[in-house]
Amino acid sequence: MKTTISLSLLALSASVAACKPQPATQAPTEQPPAPVASTPTETEAAPPPANWPDEPFRATRPTAGQVAELKLPQVETFKLDNGLEVFLVRNDKLPTVLMNFEFDFGAVNDPKNQIGLHSICLDLLDEGTKNLDKVAWEEKLADHAAIVSSSAGSDTTGLTVRSLKRELPAALDLLAEMLREPGLREADFERLKDRRKASIAQAKGSPGSIAGRVLGSLLWGADHPYGRIETDKTIDAIQLKDCSKIVAKLKPGGGRLWVVGQITPEEIKQELASRMPEWKGKAPAKTNVAAAKPRLGSVFFVHVKDAPQSSVYVGHAGPKRNATDYEATDLMAEILGGSFSSRINMNLREDKGYTYGGRAGFGYRRAGSTFAASSQVRTDATGPSLREIAKEIATMRTSDAKPDELFRVQEGALLALPAEFDTPTSTLFAFQQLKFYGLPLDWYDGYQKRLRAVDIAAVRKAAEKHLRAKDFVVLVVGDANKVLGDLDAIATEKLFGTGGVVVLDADAQPTKRPTE
Repeated sequence: MKTTISLSLLALSASVAACKPQPATQAPTEQPPAPVASTPTETEAAPPPANWPDEPFRATRPTAGQVAELKLPQVETFKLDNGLEVFLVRNDKLPTVLMNFEFDFGAVNDPKNQIGLHSICLDLLDEGTKNLDKVAWEEKLADHAAIVSSSAGSDTTGLTVRSLKRELPAALDLLAEMLREPGLREADFERLKDRRKASIAQAKGSPGSIAGRVLGSLLWGADHPYGRIETDKTIDAIQLKDCSKIVAKLKPGGGRLWVVGQITPEEIKQELASRMPEWKGKAPAKTNVAAAKPRLGSVFFVHVKDAPQSSVYVGHAGPKRNATDYEATDLMAEILGGSFSSRINMNLREDKGYTYGGRAGFGYRRAGSTFAASSQVRTDATGPSLREIAKEIATMRTSDAKPDELFRVQEGALLALPAEFDTPTSTLFAFQQLKFYGLPLDWYDGYQKRLRAVDIAAVRKAAEKHLRAKDFVVLVVGDANKVLGDLDAIATEKLFGTGGVVVLDADAQPTKRPTE
């Protein structure tokens, strides 16, 4: 009975609610009168006059403001008791610390039959310690949001520590454990070797990667430390016991420590001394690398069957990074091929439609540099592209740059300069490179002034001095059935030298001329 009464009451309530007036949900049918236009009163502001595209001021391009003088961070230098030279750039914007320990040995010290030795052994070092296998090591780093790594370059080897300031003690503990008790496990070693050989196989799979693999041996010389090529054979010759010897060379005496972050010299000394008191000894001295011995005058060719495009390179040896005309040389190379608006790119891409892009410039190493103009071009445009590159190099040497070209690259260099110091990593790298090339740490102090002082005559002089007039190194990687005819014609004309066409394999070794 109670249930029946309750249901009846609910029904009655609903009926009463339906009879109550509800708020309107639609606009009334009678529309309000339209607003009457009126002139502005004293309290109302008149609308601003309209701007039209044909107004006179639009005919003149706005001028850019003066480029501000760069304010460089200061570098503090001191030496630890163990002989480690420290370079500190304080940066208190973020509570982070970046450390890079640098030693003067690397791939240039690889034995001829073990190319890749230092690179593989330093990759192995940061795979763990005796007490921490790879997984445990990575988990430990993740616990502290830190990076502790090792790597080898061509002339130097580095140990890197990156962490929050509060986690630096834990990160340095892991670095000390890695140096004191490296893991160097056989399984990790074999895995790294297999991975390296897979990378070699991959590098032989396309014209662009083959060219990158072979070019160094042609520009520097096959037996030059910068020109030697890793192969499966040289990787297989590396043994695990060799890595123990490489790691043993990581001593502080003669090494350099580059630090950027929220830390003081006293903190650096205390943190390293308390965690690595036994780290002593002298690291190997810098290796003196000979000048380049390029294979000039020949058109070198590597066959890739059915390649849809060709990789073309034209180059030769260049000046050292510490040359007094570096700024003029850099701007000259930028005009020739250093940017999208450069002569080579405008010619090959915008005018001829041979490629998506063409570039040229100097690649610097500690012992010198190499110049290379390059592009990935349509197969049928291989020969014409080489002729256009030769023409642009000759024009750069024999005629003056245009004022607007020089202005563009000068302003670009000035405006891009602050980016070299916009992060702790880039700041560290900028100063580290100065030391690497034998330049003073205050080199950037007058850099903007030196850039502005470069004139058209200086650009012309740099081109005449550092671009060859003949006897280039030329490398083409592509389909022999489609491009060798053009290359034979270019060799007959002696456009780049008298060496003729030389056919190589993907390891830069001479091989037979391919046939259809």
